[in-house]
Amino acid sequence: MCHIFDFIFNKEFLKSILGPLIATGTALLIFYLSIKKDKRKERKEKKREAHNRIRNFLNLLNSSKSHAENTISNLNQMINSYETSLINFQLLRFSPNKSFERLDGNLKNENYFQSFIKKFGKNKVDNFNRLSLIIDYFNLQLDHLWAMVEKAQLHDYERKIKFNDLSKKAVNQIARLTIHTSYGISDDELEILGSILVEYHVNMVNSIEHQYIYLRKFLTEGLSNHISNPNITDLIELIKDASELFNEIQSQNKNHKQDLIQIRYEMQFSLQTYSIEINNLN
Repeated sequence: MCHIFDFIFNKEFLKSILGPLIATGTALLIFYLSIKKDKRKERKEKKREAHNRIRNFLNLLNSSKSHAENTISNLNQMINSYETSLINFQLLRFSPNKSFERLDGNLKNENYFQSFIKKFGKNKVDNFNRLSLIIDYFNLQLDHLWAMVEKAQLHDYERKIKFNDLSKKAVNQIARLTIHTSYGISDDELEILGSILVEYHVNMVNSIEHQYIYLRKFLTEGLSNHISNPNITDLIELIKDASELFNEIQSQNKNHKQDLIQIRYEMQFSLQTYSIEINNLN
């Protein structure tokens, strides 16, 4: 029996048994501590990512609010310019701000929603949903606004090209009239037409308003007594068509101005609500 105890408590025997056990235990402990450290690091990283998401989200909210304010300001300038003149088409200023688009992408990301809930609490879910709806609205409205302005600009350009063509043909016919005496127009009337023609070219500016004013002047001061003269029927029709087109250009821009006013009103109302929802996060 003594020999058995001697064998069990033999240093070499204990070393051979306990050594691997201690080594295994140490390895398991290191492995456990490593996992714990990795999990702690992972939690810390997730917390940092969530913090960055919220910071990015709030920055985009404020940036998008500024974008909406700038767009409304640009609309004000366009509308005020149309109050002064309905002839010159007003362009919408381009803004490189893409915050509403980025917000739209973030709102579709589940991680942003979870980060929002962790930061502000479940009682702010309705606030998140309302923000989402307003952001969707602004994205749609901005797209609609650009499309509407581009379409109106194209129509304005096409009408002005047509007006210029009609005006040029009318002026050329008037110039030919002044060198003919067989059209039933008196010398005095031809002299009036000639002086207006000279004045037209001397004061020439690249403006359809200038052309319209002189077309009306040719008609009222030099051709008013010859409305029924078959020799100038085509010329009278040209001036009439050009005048109607000029009025259409003004009418189109007047309608365009009203559309801009309506969009401005809707955006101002939505911006007020948007500002309230952003402030509720503070």
